[in-house]
Amino acid sequence: MATAMHSWKGHFMFVLGWAIAVTALAMWWVLWRIVRYPGGWTYAFHQEHREARSALDDARGTVRGLRRTARREKWRARAAVQRAEWAYRRRVRRAEAELRQLDTTHRGARIEQLGAIALHKHAVVVGNNEIALAGLQVRFELGRSKSASYVYLTQPDGLEHMERYGGAQYPEDAVRRFVVRVQNAVAAADKLKEQRVGSLRAVKAELREARSATEQMEEAKERLEETRARHDADVRLPKARMALDDARSTWQSLTGRRPL
Repeated sequence: MATAMHSWKGHFMFVLGWAIAVTALAMWWVLWRIVRYPGGWTYAFHQEHREARSALDDARGTVRGLRRTARREKWRARAAVQRAEWAYRRRVRRAEAELRQLDTTHRGARIEQLGAIALHKHAVVVGNNEIALAGLQVRFELGRSKSASYVYLTQPDGLEHMERYGGAQYPEDAVRRFVVRVQNAVAAADKLKEQRVGSLRAVKAELREARSATEQMEEAKERLEETRARHDADVRLPKARMALDDARSTWQSLTGRRPL
C-alpha cells in the first residue's frame, strides 16, 4: 500500500511539473504575441487582423534577412582576414624559431673528461672557458723527460690553451686516446658546421620569403573592404527599413500603439 501511494505521488508530481512548464510556456507565448503586436488582445490574436500582422511580419522578416546576410558575409570576410593573418604569423614564427635554434649552439652533454679538459658534444670546457669544437686544432706533445704529456688547444683566432698531464696520474696512452677523441669530435663539429651553414642559408631565405608573403593577407583585407563597401552601398536594406517603418505606422494608425 505504501509503495503504491509513493508511486502515485511521484506520478502526480511529474504530471504537475509538466503542467506548470506548459502553462509557463503558454504564458510566455501570449506575452510575446502582445509585445510583438501591441494594441490589445484582439489585434494580437483575432483572425480579422491576420493580414495586418502578416504585413508587419513580412517587413520585419525582410529587414532581418538582409541584416543577417550582411552580418554573415562580413563575418566570413573578417574570418578570412584572421585566417590569413594567423597563417602569415605562424609561418614567420616557425622560420624565426628554426633560425634561433640554428644560431644558438649549446655545449651539449659531457662525453668525457681528462683532468681540466672536459669534452662535450659541441665544445670543450677548460676551467671556466668554453671553446667551440668547430675549427679547433688539437695536438699532443710528449715532454722531454717523458714524465708528462701536453695537450694544446688552438682556437681559430689563434688563442691557445695548454694543459699538462703528469705521467704518474695520466699515462701517455690515455692522454693520446683522449686527444684522438677530441680530434674526432672536432671533425664531426666541422662537418656539422658546414651543414648548419647550408641550413642557416635556407632558413634565412625562408624567413625573408615568409615575411614578404603578404599577398593572401592583403587580398583577404581587400575582399573585406569590398564586402563592407558593397553592403554600405546596397539600397535594399534602407528600402526595407523604410517599408518596415511604414508597416509600423500602419499598425499604429490601426491600434494606436507603435510596434518595435
